[in-house]
Amino acid sequence: MIFDIDDTLLRTHPVAYRKSVLTAHALGVRPPSVRSFRRMFGRLSFEECLRNWHPQVSPEDYSHVYDSMSESVPYLPVDGARSTLDELREQGTTIAVLTNGPGVKTVRKLAALGIGTHQFAFVRHADNARHLKPHREAFVDLVSDYGVDPCGSVYVSDLPADGIGARAAGFGFIGVLTGLWSAADFHSAGIPETDVLESVRHIGQVLSAR
Repeated sequence: MIFDIDDTLLRTHPVAYRKSVLTAHALGVRPPSVRSFRRMFGRLSFEECLRNWHPQVSPEDYSHVYDSMSESVPYLPVDGARSTLDELREQGTTIAVLTNGPGVKTVRKLAALGIGTHQFAFVRHADNARHLKPHREAFVDLVSDYGVDPCGSVYVSDLPADGIGARAAGFGFIGVLTGLWSAADFHSAGIPETDVLESVRHIGQVLSAR
């Protein structure tokens, strides 16, 4: 079972947007709009987001200010996320991560869950990926790079477009409603109602029924 992080295991969107607004103010630039942030956050790499929002600001300067807020504006785990991961491992399910975030921040986000990268079969992020999700190739790469069997694997994410990419690569998919998208958005993307859950804490029930 392969997990997204942002708004799947952690409630990162509201926290990240708050930090983005504070960072922009500190640097004297206009913050991204809610619409722009929603359209790009979690879909594009950190550098691509910055090029769109603040082309005049260097990634180093932005990161210095943004990262200084890690303690004052912390990421919040989705209720039941850590216990779900622990339960899956105890049951013998292999767990892994596929995210578009940079490597350093991915480690930091997993630490907010109280879990280390060594507890996953692999952690694929923007710094060690050739393609980014939701593109089909991001999932196909997992087959060649880590020997993943698509037919026996499920990707879990809050983004309907991830479901399209995962399913196109032959993977199973479970959507969770802890992000910005509704059940109707998942259904419009072709995800069956039975594969859309309120949160990751319900995954055990779904697997038991399969």
